[in-house]
Amino acid sequence: MVRSASFAAVVMGLVLNMAAHAASVTNLRCEFLQDPLGLDTKQPRLSWVIDSKASGAAQSAYRVLVASDPQRLRADSGDRWDSGKVASDQSQLVAYAGKPLQARDVCWWKVKIWDQDGRESAWSKPARWTMGPDWAQEAKWIGCDWMRDGGPLPWLRKTFDLPSKPARAEISVCALGYFELYVNGKKVSDDVLCPATSDYSKRGLYLTYDVARMLKPGKNCLGLWLGRGWAKLILDKVGPDGPMVRAQLDLAFASGETARVVTDESWKVHKSCITPIDTLQSNHYGGEGYDARLEMDDWNQTGLDDSQWGAATVFAPTTPVIAAQPVEPNRIIGKIKPVSIVPHGTGYLVDMGRNYTGWFKIKFPGLKEGQEVHMQFADKRFPDGKFQTYSQRDTYIGRAEGNRTFCNRFNYHAFRYAIIDGVASAPKLTDIVGLPISTDYERTADFECSNPLLNTIYDTTVWTYRCLSLGGYTVDCPHRERLGYGGDSGTSMEMGMTNFALAPFYNKWAADWRDSQNEAGDVPYTAPHAQDAGGGPVWSGFCVTMPWQVYVQYGDRRILEQSYPTMQKWLAFIDTKFKDGILQPYVGIGCSMPEWNFLGDWVPPGRKQGSEGRVDERSTLFFNNCYLVHCLQIASKVAALMNDDANARAYNEKATALAARIHEQFLNPGEATYVNREQPYLAMPLLFNITPEPLRAQVLSNLAQDILVTHKGHLNSGMHGTYYMTKYLMQNGRNDLVYSMVSQDTYPSWGFMLKNGATTIWEEWDGDNSHIHNTLISIGMWFIQGLGGIRWDENEPGYKNIIINPGVVDGLDYVKSSQRSPYGQIVSNWARKGDQIEFDITVPANSRATIVLPNSETIKVGAGKHTFRR
Repeated sequence: MVRSASFAAVVMGLVLNMAAHAASVTNLRCEFLQDPLGLDTKQPRLSWVIDSKASGAAQSAYRVLVASDPQRLRADSGDRWDSGKVASDQSQLVAYAGKPLQARDVCWWKVKIWDQDGRESAWSKPARWTMGPDWAQEAKWIGCDWMRDGGPLPWLRKTFDLPSKPARAEISVCALGYFELYVNGKKVSDDVLCPATSDYSKRGLYLTYDVARMLKPGKNCLGLWLGRGWAKLILDKVGPDGPMVRAQLDLAFASGETARVVTDESWKVHKSCITPIDTLQSNHYGGEGYDARLEMDDWNQTGLDDSQWGAATVFAPTTPVIAAQPVEPNRIIGKIKPVSIVPHGTGYLVDMGRNYTGWFKIKFPGLKEGQEVHMQFADKRFPDGKFQTYSQRDTYIGRAEGNRTFCNRFNYHAFRYAIIDGVASAPKLTDIVGLPISTDYERTADFECSNPLLNTIYDTTVWTYRCLSLGGYTVDCPHRERLGYGGDSGTSMEMGMTNFALAPFYNKWAADWRDSQNEAGDVPYTAPHAQDAGGGPVWSGFCVTMPWQVYVQYGDRRILEQSYPTMQKWLAFIDTKFKDGILQPYVGIGCSMPEWNFLGDWVPPGRKQGSEGRVDERSTLFFNNCYLVHCLQIASKVAALMNDDANARAYNEKATALAARIHEQFLNPGEATYVNREQPYLAMPLLFNITPEPLRAQVLSNLAQDILVTHKGHLNSGMHGTYYMTKYLMQNGRNDLVYSMVSQDTYPSWGFMLKNGATTIWEEWDGDNSHIHNTLISIGMWFIQGLGGIRWDENEPGYKNIIINPGVVDGLDYVKSSQRSPYGQIVSNWARKGDQIEFDITVPANSRATIVLPNSETIKVGAGKHTFRR
């Protein structure tokens, strides 16, 4: 049959067009992680992203194959699980439903999908996960017998013979403290300061490494260098003997034989060249004393004669749960070069140019044997030239063998300035580098607008969050306290989840909060709970608000299932603190000092931290009761999702009754204001639907008047008030008011901080106390959610349906915002084009969007690029 050239061209065009629109499957994740090793969940959840340029691209079906080896997977054989073709648009958190998984199982997997027109994709590239160990009874906790006296950190080693190179070798390490693992003299990974934080008396976290490539036939050596961990008081909960470790190496050979190496009394131990400095608790996290004269370069190699080493000490800590670390490890995330070195006192002052959290690496030229160098680290320089160090310091003792290099190992600092004493001459700028460290999560958002100040504020809040999130939790500050305050993080979690991929991070931290609850149902103000720390209901209630936020932003129902009992017990405990229908002040388990309990909005302008400088007690009572309404509203939603209809109704009824009581008791007579009439106390009752409809417009009008007139466009709120006020204004179309507050550069404002040299966000508006802090970074959510307008839909969580409501405000010519959702990249840009505004919006495949334009026009669209002019 003969066809014309034109007909052939049409056919070819159709083929090319179909190829251009063909979907591919990418970004495979298991439990939100890329190729995780050593999982301990029996039904891991699998997720993938669909890459397609087709308009309205969506998944109509999927097929998942899970195999025990890559060869079977390549042959399309899923001997562990073949889901078959499943008619579903679910591409996130698909639970494994294959053969029961056993210890050390390896699972190779891939997925294909059928698109909205029934076209079948190619298979994705393969991914894998492995299961963790079945911990052997003979794998013991070991350490040294001298740490209770404050001695050096221990080196531990074990040599063993192998008949051949193993086909497979995985080692799992659980340290109560920090550890570094070496195989035949080489560090196994680029992880640092591992494992993540936990309460060692409740939960130890292990990491798993594939070390087959590092082992060899004949003699091999495992080496473990232990550090004290993130908090001495946590370590003390399991005894006074310092860090300890439990490890298990499982080996499989091509012959089918297996072998195991575990930690036990046969390991050798020796004092290392690092001795911790200070008590490792608030205001005393100190640092490290490094004595280069005690270095032993081959301590972890097979050739060392360890006959003079002692036997490791075996311990029996009270750690009931040993769990896989469900979050990315800490890693070095970049390099910071110093900007100046100048004489200072008897030494030198190094300015790193910005605050960061991590390590300080310096090369010392020509130190003499025994010469001591002292280093201090500060986040703030006072007007009189003194520095705020919070006792952060290190010591280095040289040995007479040329240039020597110091870098932290089992501690870290948060600082901009390093003060060095004890060197004969100034170090060179090229001899110093800063190594910032963070939990190694991914950045998912970006923002730019026509106002340079807003761009800098956004970048600074994002960087500050990085500085606060080492160890799988966010701290108030990374130098003074290093505590996981629920109050601080309850305000910053949205900005975190908006700008970073944090589902594993908060899942890990949710377990710490569940662990911290006592029998009465109370929850402390920090988790993991290390020491007395101030707070109140808005701190403990993080056990309610955080799992809910993870659910709406990532679609993770499992975190609600796990956390719902904790929510119920805490709300039952709170019920015991009511009188006359109102929650009353109480002393919780978070802190034994009454004056540091039942706190309210923290450090608004002009208010200080002490009890005499805070917001008045009546306004604080109002504040905490408003917050409880919020928690009850969330609990009602969670109960409904758990099919607990009775409690869903009960929580909703309690929220409604408490809201009515609050309005009745705290409304100022004859006014549309509450208590002290300040901004947070107008925004919160609006946000939580406490204010009845007839008064809502007037309360909002009074709030706008207070911002624009009374405070001349400035905010008058603290940590919580700023967060809740921003949320309310953003969600209700008043981004103009937020813009007024954010665009200021006079006190109190973020611009004021920047104008006065801030490189990270301060603890207080006036710059008192910490200069790297969690109190005032919540505004980082507004740039993406408010100006870009990208938000989740709680009825279709995890951005399955995206709400895009761009915040067009006077004063900006354009906004560019993007956020990578679980389904792919969302883009929401707008720009003024003459007398019109052009909106460019991209919706990722397999999701959809509800777009709300400034004239309140609502448009529902599917995946693809969409342009509107209005």
